[in-house]
Amino acid sequence: MLTLRLRRRLADFEFDVDVRCGGAATAVFGPSGSGKTSLLNMVAGLLRPEAGRVELDGEVLYDAETGIDLPPEARRLGCVFQQDLLFPHLSVGDNLRFGYDLLPAAQRRFEPGRIAELLEIGPLLDRRPRNLSGGEGQRVALGRALLASPRLLLMDEPLASLDQGLKSRIIPYLRHVRSDLGIPVLYVSHSAAEILELTSEVIVLDRGRVVAHGDFFRIASDPRVLPLVDEFGFENVLPVEIVASDRDSGACRARCAGQELRIPWCDRPVGTRLFLGLRADDVILTRVAPEGLSVRNALAGKVTEIAEVGATRLVHVDVGRRLAVKVTPEAVGELGLAPGLPVFCLIKTHSLRLGPELD
Repeated sequence: MLTLRLRRRLADFEFDVDVRCGGAATAVFGPSGSGKTSLLNMVAGLLRPEAGRVELDGEVLYDAETGIDLPPEARRLGCVFQQDLLFPHLSVGDNLRFGYDLLPAAQRRFEPGRIAELLEIGPLLDRRPRNLSGGEGQRVALGRALLASPRLLLMDEPLASLDQGLKSRIIPYLRHVRSDLGIPVLYVSHSAAEILELTSEVIVLDRGRVVAHGDFFRIASDPRVLPLVDEFGFENVLPVEIVASDRDSGACRARCAGQELRIPWCDRPVGTRLFLGLRADDVILTRVAPEGLSVRNALAGKVTEIAEVGATRLVHVDVGRRLAVKVTPEAVGELGLAPGLPVFCLIKTHSLRLGPELD
């Protein structure tokens, strides 16, 4: 359990957060300049609050009233940033062992060989950081943080500089950290899709204040949250299972909450479970079953909610999973959209983004 009560005057606003995080992974979401990095820096001891308290699993790391303020190295927290910040003069192997070698043997939770195997970086151990790709560098930085045996892993937009393919390959490693290694994660990102592939517990920050905290799909329709999510383009995340593959047709068939989807072809065996990304404005709604269209997918569902987002509307449809669809107010009126109304969600195969495999 991580308890945060933090106040500090920043350049543009008063930072004032009071929140408790109890999940295996908690994401911190918000626009640039909302205070996400400041929050992590205060937890890590890199930025001192003017008032408040930081408590991790019953141990006080900072308390303004009693004067407790543990230095960063005494907090036993791991940090991974957008840039890998590896030591350029050390090999990958020596980078990995840097924090590990400083720990007393009794505090070492993991062995370098296990972490290298988990993150698939064993073949890189003799290389220097300059000879690593972006994704390799981030995996090494993650391994270095893990081998310091942290009680909590702080991650500040670690995938922001990577392309979508690299992100999809690294997110499964983060889920291993959360689930297999039992290290809780506080994860900063401005990508809702990236967050949802890791966790559904989200803290939404705006100008240093907690706008909402909880399950993302529960709070996403909050009028205070929707504009922040929409700023980056709302992307749904759907878990599916591949049931058939046909390279000649350029597609695979997948099962999504009991319905079938045609998804872009991928070289993954039948039975593979993975995430799909789908932008809210890449879905078309219709009230009648479609015929004679090139669109390959029509998911049947019912409207559950319609939220106002500026000059547009976000229609939430239950297709066995919650699916958000962005439409105009005119479309809402002409289709007579309302909660409870049966609809079909039309989705082009190549509008679906292949994400990482599920655990």
